[in-house]
Amino acid sequence: MDHEWLIKFLEHDIADKKLIRLIRKFLKAGVMENGKLMDKTEGSPQGNILSPILANVYLHYVLDLWFERIVKRQSSGEAYMVRYADDSVWVFQYENDAKRFLEQLKERLRKFGLEIAEDKTRMLEFGRYAQERRAKRELGRPETFNFLGFTFACGKAKFNDKFCLKIQTDRKRMPEKLKKLKCWLLDNRSLPAREIVKRVNQSLLGHFNYYGIPTNTRQLNAFKRKVEEILFRVLNQRSQRKSYTWDEFKSKILGKFPWAKPGIYAYI
Repeated sequence: MDHEWLIKFLEHDIADKKLIRLIRKFLKAGVMENGKLMDKTEGSPQGNILSPILANVYLHYVLDLWFERIVKRQSSGEAYMVRYADDSVWVFQYENDAKRFLEQLKERLRKFGLEIAEDKTRMLEFGRYAQERRAKRELGRPETFNFLGFTFACGKAKFNDKFCLKIQTDRKRMPEKLKKLKCWLLDNRSLPAREIVKRVNQSLLGHFNYYGIPTNTRQLNAFKRKVEEILFRVLNQRSQRKSYTWDEFKSKILGKFPWAKPGIYAYI
């Protein structure tokens, strides 16, 4: 993130020179590496609450406005962009537009001192006609892609066999969350059962609120079952004399306390 470009972007909307001067000082604040103070000439200090805001302003001018005012007008068909922080998905109706845009994007980013992550950047055929077109070319099913913790795939609705966008939990996310929850349970297994259940419920509810969409119910139920299995094993490690059978666990723990339930919490 080039400091001079960032200041130009900020000055476009901010007339207060004192505020701009404070932001300049913030950008030039050094960082400690191995006990040595290192001056910064680009980027923004990590871990500071202002850094994500400045990065978002920078990308707004570098990508968002450019896409809306230039790229969409140059495209032969429809074109859309979805960006969250530095993760983006670009959608084009025609393949030629997508190929041209990818080259333009690299040039655009270089101009402002940025570059794409080659290992995370893909161009793929996707949408309601992708499966039919790939079948004619004797290719396999359309590729999937991951974005913001979800896996997006082309599918068909069960009730009418028409195209359906299937969105499910990214398979890499579930083991990570389960591992964190298990670590917490092992460190706090001496707490009363009510306190443990309260904490586990918070994790479940947070997971369901984020991932609770219509095409993801199977993954939600799978996550809940894994949490129950981990909780069962951890509680049984507290005492050999007071360990539970699975039936006792269901009646005394799962049946006694209120639990968050998988469901549709959001529509996309």
